Amino acid sequence: MPTTEPVVITADSVSRFARALGLPGDAAVPPTYLVSLTMPAADPLIADPEFGLDWSRVLHRDQRFVYHRELRAGTEVALTPTVESIKTVAGNDLLTIHTEVADAEGLAAEVWTTLFVAGDPA
Repeated sequence: MPTTEPVVITADSVSRFARALGLPGDAAVPPTYLVSLTMPAADPLIADPEFGLDWSRVLHRDQRFVYHRELRAGTEVALTPTVESIKTVAGNDLLTIHTEVADAEGLAAEVWTTLFVAGDPA
């Protein structure tokens, strides 16, 4: 998938995300904040009818974050999601999307999202 247009991490979005988690709404970026950017970045793939993802059978299974440096409000980032793997286990699929998050200095963070896709019950 292509890299997204640059997105600015705004103080307002960080504050709203932090408050939703019950954290103080200061300018510190919560460790899980990037999910609010990485999932929309993967939307073009996930919404593609040719990819065939049936959201009625999807559960969020796992999320993993690796920060190479701290991100702050005001930082502009671009996200590059790729399908890292699709594994079939007992008739169900595990879809892992790896997203690289880059700022002006290069790779700032990486996010892995794993979705459980229940097999066809028929």
